[in-house]
Amino acid sequence: MYTEDMKRAITKYIPFIDLISKKYKYPDNIKHLLYVIVPAFVIKYGIKKEHFILECLDQVPIIITGKEDPKIQALYVSYPYFENGIKTKKAIYLNRYNNIPFLNLIDNLIHELNHAINSYQNEVVFEENTFYLRTGLTKAIYDKKTLNLLKRENTYVLEEIINCKQTEVIIDIIKQLKDLNIDDIRIQNTIEAVSGSIDDNYISPAYFVMKHYCQELLNNKTFLLTLENLRIEGNIDDIENWFNSIAGDDSYNLLVNLLYKMMQLQKTKGLFNQIRINNIASKLVDIGNRFNQNSNLK
Repeated sequence: MYTEDMKRAITKYIPFIDLISKKYKYPDNIKHLLYVIVPAFVIKYGIKKEHFILECLDQVPIIITGKEDPKIQALYVSYPYFENGIKTKKAIYLNRYNNIPFLNLIDNLIHELNHAINSYQNEVVFEENTFYLRTGLTKAIYDKKTLNLLKRENTYVLEEIINCKQTEVIIDIIKQLKDLNIDDIRIQNTIEAVSGSIDDNYISPAYFVMKHYCQELLNNKTFLLTLENLRIEGNIDDIENWFNSIAGDDSYNLLVNLLYKMMQLQKTKGLFNQIRINNIASKLVDIGNRFNQNSNLK
């Protein structure tokens, strides 16, 4: 049951959002979307993450580029630079803003903000001659002296799939807020615009095929909850051993490489490619089934 306390909780972030909107000169459209996105993030990740979520939004600007790029509509970027040691500069770029359906805009914004939030803690890990900078599950390896990028791991496809799943959950949370009947007309109108754009549970169009073949994993509570926790805390070095202990030796690397190969194959057409995609799909389903059979919480 919704309470007056919950209604107040939704509106409590307005002063903070007004402050960062002034700081970064956000247009009203972005500001009003943040009025519903910020509380939805707190609901998704819990009140214990509230300070951390707000800090991330304060430090990571949203930049409207004006490119109107239909392919790379939005992206989260973090790159290293020298300033009393190695620091990182982070931003979210909206490459399609003016000519875009409302639901696509809010999907893009939540998707990239979620990358930022899930990359904020333990972002940089130093080794002897190198360091890695993580985006969610994915490590980008840099030379410590030159800051040259040496390698980017293939885990970014799995990172995108997990991020799409979480984006769907957050948009569904916003949709459900319509029953609160918020007094602030700006918030209520934005919530109604979201809920009015979705017939049932929201399904993100991004990475649709790969999400389909990973459905056993994405629906498994052990997989999703454990991976979400390790990812947001930045403890990604623990993921491989944990996954292999349930799905079998080297299953995590196999999952990561299969997803990467499928994404590469989807870029070209042809009967032979489709046969290879079907073969990869069956292996992805098999990994999901093995994990599902051996996990305690399904």
